[in-house]
Amino acid sequence: SALMSAPNDPRIVHALGAPALFLVLIALPLPGVPYPIRGSLGLLIWMSWWWIAQPVHLAVTGFLPLAVLAVFGFLPVGEILGSYAEPLVILLLGANMLAVLWSRWGLDRRIALVSLLGIGTGTRQQILAWFVIATALSAILPNTVVAAAMIPIVVAMLRFIGIEDIGKSAFGSALLIAVAWGTSVGGSGTPMGGAPNLLTVQFLQEQLTHHEFLFTTWLTHVLPLTVLVALVSFGFMRFAFRPEMERVEGSHEYFRGQLQELGKMSVPEKWGLVFFVAATLLAFTRQLYSSLLPGLTPAYAFLGFGILGFAVRHRGTPILTWEYAQPRMVWGLIYLFAGGSALGQILSQTGTAQFLANHLLALAGGGGLVAVAVFVLATVVLTQITSNTAAVAIAVPITISTFQSLHVNPIPMVYIVAAAGNYGLMLPSSSGGPAIAAGYGVDLKRMFGAGLKLTLLILVTLVAGGYWLATFWPAFGAA
Repeated sequence: SALMSAPNDPRIVHALGAPALFLVLIALPLPGVPYPIRGSLGLLIWMSWWWIAQPVHLAVTGFLPLAVLAVFGFLPVGEILGSYAEPLVILLLGANMLAVLWSRWGLDRRIALVSLLGIGTGTRQQILAWFVIATALSAILPNTVVAAAMIPIVVAMLRFIGIEDIGKSAFGSALLIAVAWGTSVGGSGTPMGGAPNLLTVQFLQEQLTHHEFLFTTWLTHVLPLTVLVALVSFGFMRFAFRPEMERVEGSHEYFRGQLQELGKMSVPEKWGLVFFVAATLLAFTRQLYSSLLPGLTPAYAFLGFGILGFAVRHRGTPILTWEYAQPRMVWGLIYLFAGGSALGQILSQTGTAQFLANHLLALAGGGGLVAVAVFVLATVVLTQITSNTAAVAIAVPITISTFQSLHVNPIPMVYIVAAAGNYGLMLPSSSGGPAIAAGYGVDLKRMFGAGLKLTLLILVTLVAGGYWLATFWPAFGAA
């Protein structure tokens, strides 16, 4: 196209610069760095660069491992094929089917409106309430799904009170940012909070424990960190934004009116709610029936209920059709996740994670507070510039191999890094919430500036809280 052929289009620089650097790394005989490690490092740089600059869709970058290994052969392609259909890809697929079923019948809107009817009309109260609702919902739903369900309702409410240009309104931007950040902060609450957590579970199972990781373990280990970060963020949100007005007139009436317009809960909505609650309960009570049904892991529970959505009929028609679901499914997220998983596997199997770990060892000292600070800082920086999933795919394998080399149990540090990987706040590329807020016209300078301050606060909280848990709570090292 004319756009792509323009010589000053920065996307061409990014599209060509990353593979060029990869080729340089492949071709240069660096002393002490074998070919498979050069190839893997090159691929890590190529994928990170494309995920950050986005000359192509995030999902397209997710397919790079397959094409690159096929051509350059520094690991057999067969070794990573499984990453593209692993149980957690199936879990994303199943959860996504149920999310589409919700939006098909307006259940997402109903849930957000019911949540909001409890809020008063003070603008600060509104900002904090939206933040809390987004935080709570994103602990059990993918961040992007929560942001996609809530932000359109915020925008509708803002238009209702006369705020059309959100970027020019301190209150409008603050509300969108509250939802976007809430989805990031709540994301680490449970494994269901999104792809990075599922990817962490995958790494724990495959590289450390070699047995099924129970979702309840996450609740007892990572949830305390999430609650700590949420409390700090809540305190920050209380003072970070100065809305141009003290109160919103008629918000309560607006929500009640919107809810009344939806009418009574329809039969398909009830099915959607029952399916989701049942799948979530099965995921969280896994240990009660794992001996009876060893194959029914959360991934297949969600997929099973997702399939039911297409099979159950209401008044003669299915409550979900493929024609409706297919264009609304987040295929991109699924392949981004798979690519992140494949990259993690390549880094681990070629010994590249170990190679990088050996170089981080000098910084990490003998473990302890400095090591926690180094790894949290690296992960938090990564998750601001690339997606949460990509950040975790890069950080967790390196964390595991570094701490194994120190003969220190890596599990506590994996939990801390996994939590850190969720907190992308500053840029549209940081996470699904900020990306959707940007799409609706949030003031990006405001999001970046306030996001930088909150990120520093979260960094200190995670290092202090994580170090304290790892040092004084022996059970924190179990999975």
